[in-house]
Amino acid sequence: MTQQRVLIWDRIDANRRSSRLLVLAFAAVLLPVVAYLAMYLMVWVAMALGLIAVGFGLADAVSGDSGFAVFAAVDAALSVLILLAVAYLLFRFASAIVLRLAGARPVTQAEEPDLWRTVENLCIGAGLRQPRLYVVESGAANAFATGLDPARASLVVTRGLMDLLDRRELEGVVAHELAQIANYDTRLGTLLAVGVALLRLPLGIVIAIFRFLFRIHWAVGWGLLLYLGLPMLATIPFGLSLVDDMFAEDTLLGVLFVFSMLLPFYVFLGAPAIAYLLRTAVLRQHEYLADADAALLTRYPEGLARALAKMGGAGSEGLRVGAATAHLYVVDPLPSDSMLWDRIFSAQPPLDQRIAAVAAMGGGVPPSVIREAEEAGARFRSAPPPAVAAPAGAPAATNGRPDPVEATPTRTAAAATTFRLTGASTLYGTPDAASPPVGQLASGSLITVLEGAGDFLRVLTSDDRFAYLRRMASMEAVEQPAVAESAFTDPEVEVLVEPDDRRGG
Repeated sequence: MTQQRVLIWDRIDANRRSSRLLVLAFAAVLLPVVAYLAMYLMVWVAMALGLIAVGFGLADAVSGDSGFAVFAAVDAALSVLILLAVAYLLFRFASAIVLRLAGARPVTQAEEPDLWRTVENLCIGAGLRQPRLYVVESGAANAFATGLDPARASLVVTRGLMDLLDRRELEGVVAHELAQIANYDTRLGTLLAVGVALLRLPLGIVIAIFRFLFRIHWAVGWGLLLYLGLPMLATIPFGLSLVDDMFAEDTLLGVLFVFSMLLPFYVFLGAPAIAYLLRTAVLRQHEYLADADAALLTRYPEGLARALAKMGGAGSEGLRVGAATAHLYVVDPLPSDSMLWDRIFSAQPPLDQRIAAVAAMGGGVPPSVIREAEEAGARFRSAPPPAVAAPAGAPAATNGRPDPVEATPTRTAAAATTFRLTGASTLYGTPDAASPPVGQLASGSLITVLEGAGDFLRVLTSDDRFAYLRRMASMEAVEQPAVAESAFTDPEVEVLVEPDDRRGG
């Protein structure tokens, strides 16, 4: 009897075949869209070629019938090549684009030792090469993996996920992503992300234009919408009568005319819908299989079940995620107010069904455990953001965890601004996690908290640098000696003079 493998490696070949079939399916769906876009691109390419021809004195060479035919053929070929080059570059650098859009930054073992150790142990058990690790500095609880193969894979977790989950739960989520890396699900996801992005491109451009106009003023947006939409609706009866006449004269001509009329509707509505359907049909089953692989790898289904329940309760509000890449995440990251078709055609299976399937594995997980996990996630979501008191500036903890800065009743308001980091933390030049880091503070570094700035704290480091630090950074207060009341000239400052027991008080 052969020993069961930790991951279902036999699916790798099946996923490779699925990738090839998926490429063919998307090529068939994308071909009319490419033709439609190429027609518009040909206008710009023709203008560029015309300027080049005039500049090199070749205007006479392309003025005749034969010269014009060559010019048109070169124009069409260049337009198609440009579109194909764009598609290839999107696929080739899709992982880097996704990481950049997500605001992920690479982390080292010194920066995130717990996460690094968790991933390393699971990779050893699965026989996988350790992927590159990234962290998104967001309070949302989610994770995703990307890459065309295990050798070039990247694993991304959010700061909120690490704050929300305990060690066994985090292992379940990491194992889920490692299963997708090992089974080449990440390649499928990358192909789907590129295909969906290309097929959504025409509709996305139109939506972006109208959103911009509506932001200027609602009358501007509705005015242009009516100006363009009403003539199109008015031409439908005329087009139908013209189609009837063309079919009576020449069937082939009528078919071509109908195709030309329906092509814009297909490009803007039909092709994106087909892309969503293909993505949903391909990926939903893969999510269930990755959950099963994760439970098999960790030998602890309850950890993944609790993690999914917590993540569902916490939500993913605040993540910068596009609809084309939403399927890469463990749970659906799109907000509740996202576009209707993005919610209808979600590639993620219903979360309650995934939790039920994982909870049924092994000895089973009691429903009370799942409910408690969901409530913990809801508390994490509804907890107010940590605030900095003025002038104390102490970052508060969330999710019911002990406050990393345990304020005591005897601490003065003026003395609670200095803290010692209990873990490595990243410094930013602006209060934005997407901005480039400007430095790294090791555990044990002293900082002075100056003020709060949203999810960040403005701090002064021990080497006299002003920077911003995430509120969720782990730190503890540094007790400072009490100051005599006579030292203050401002009567508004409350001072507590602590008795010295060594002197008898």
